[in-house]
Amino acid sequence: MSVLTSPRGKVEVVHCRRTESQDIYCIKNLIRKFTQKLFGRLNIIYLLEKANLAVTLCNDKEEIMAQATFVDYPNWNVSNQDSWVSVFRELDSEIPCTPLNTLFLHLFVAVDEYSVGCCREIIQSVFKAVPELHFIFLIVPSYMSLGSTLITVFEQVGNIPSLTYDEDFAVHICHRQKHYPQLHIRRAR
Repeated sequence: MSVLTSPRGKVEVVHCRRTESQDIYCIKNLIRKFTQKLFGRLNIIYLLEKANLAVTLCNDKEEIMAQATFVDYPNWNVSNQDSWVSVFRELDSEIPCTPLNTLFLHLFVAVDEYSVGCCREIIQSVFKAVPELHFIFLIVPSYMSLGSTLITVFEQVGNIPSLTYDEDFAVHICHRQKHYPQLHIRRAR
């Protein structure tokens, strides 16, 4: 349980849970035109079936405040599903991403008033739930800005071309260390 405060001072107590099939209607209601431009036109049912992790943030009345869907391959067709590692290593060789420690954000929707707090809460919950996860990538068309919400947790790494479109896509990354650092154990002296 966490407490989110809106810019107007309204307070909501929220908790994270796995997304269920009955959440689809509410998720569709949270999709805006900006969301479609950022993530593309999505089939929510198909996306949730293929997701490695789908997280929903609810308030104390069980109303959906936000939802995020994570998959183990890039969206927007910037590489083949099984060969994305080499493309991302070329982009930045300092990032030790592998299929075992990386997920890709394919959808994020939230109630506008609480979107920044919801985004941070979901990212922190995902890192808590998956100890092996170290990187979350977000790929968007290069001409799009992330908006005021996603920019708070993602930073741009570079651009990559698409396999099917004549445009570049911006690659953004979210590191575990900034949201839920992993503790390292050493021998006592």
